[in-house]
Amino acid sequence: MRYTRQSVSRVGLRAASWGRAAAIALLFSMSAANASHAQTPNAAASGAAKSDAGFYPGWSLGTRFEGSTSGDGSVYDWAFGGGYNFSRHFGVSLGIPYYFVGTPTAVQTKNQQAVSGSGLGNIGADLKWLFPSPTVTYASTIHLGAPTGDVKKGFSTGHATWNWSNHIEHAWGNFTPFIDGGVGNTVQDTRYFHRPYMTFGYSAQFEAGTEVDAGPFSSSASAYDVAPWGAQTVVSRVFRCNPNGKCGANGKSTNRKGYLNSSVQTGAASLDRDNGFNASVEVKPTKMVDLEFDYSRSVPLRLNTFSFGIGLDLGAVLRRSALGK
Repeated sequence: MRYTRQSVSRVGLRAASWGRAAAIALLFSMSAANASHAQTPNAAASGAAKSDAGFYPGWSLGTRFEGSTSGDGSVYDWAFGGGYNFSRHFGVSLGIPYYFVGTPTAVQTKNQQAVSGSGLGNIGADLKWLFPSPTVTYASTIHLGAPTGDVKKGFSTGHATWNWSNHIEHAWGNFTPFIDGGVGNTVQDTRYFHRPYMTFGYSAQFEAGTEVDAGPFSSSASAYDVAPWGAQTVVSRVFRCNPNGKCGANGKSTNRKGYLNSSVQTGAASLDRDNGFNASVEVKPTKMVDLEFDYSRSVPLRLNTFSFGIGLDLGAVLRRSALGK
């Protein structure tokens, strides 16, 4: 059941938003045209109907506002998501997030240009698979990102990115243990932790834990690990690059908190290695609305992060309207 609320599809669909009004209108029209048979879920929150049935075939459309706040700054994004599920096992999505960043006062004192900012992020595309079964449910997503965000604002690393994520779960009653594992050339944000920086460099990401599902309420606890290798680049979201200058690193760095003092850092794998713990509570008052509250503790950064998410299944709203309900 955890896959319906998080898993690999959330990673990709967090970026599955349409930044252009014309694209949003097109998705709305396509969803309305398919309302009679495409039982689509919230594209920005979940990609599966239920863990034993797979994806809802057809068009999906949704919007989601989520973000994180900590002593190192605040990072939020608002997304309109759209996609198409060709079957109960395979779907695609496309979009772009819009970011809102709050910079700590301590950083603004050092860098007068490091004020709170906003802007479009990277265009992203997802290819996602889901194979549910009573024994083990397996899900996989390939996420591709184009460098369309502003590097000077910290909304892009300036490079094309890719991530391959995998999710395995098995339910025992209301308990659903899970294991996530993936690899890519950037460290992706999660539901628990919108990082105050972006990375470029090869890394593996792991998470393991369990969810307790009690109808409209669910909670989860997990541990995570980020294991990079090779050269790494860290682009700060909270220390803005001079808009009239060139963004670049000044030599190699080993400062894990360097994103509070520099817009761009380069270094070895230790620069963005990370591990810690997560906890989450989620409430789904209706089939159209999804609310969640999350906590994450990064051990190397000594950072406590509090996050939230609010999702609305626009496809369900359109279907209810089409049916006159």
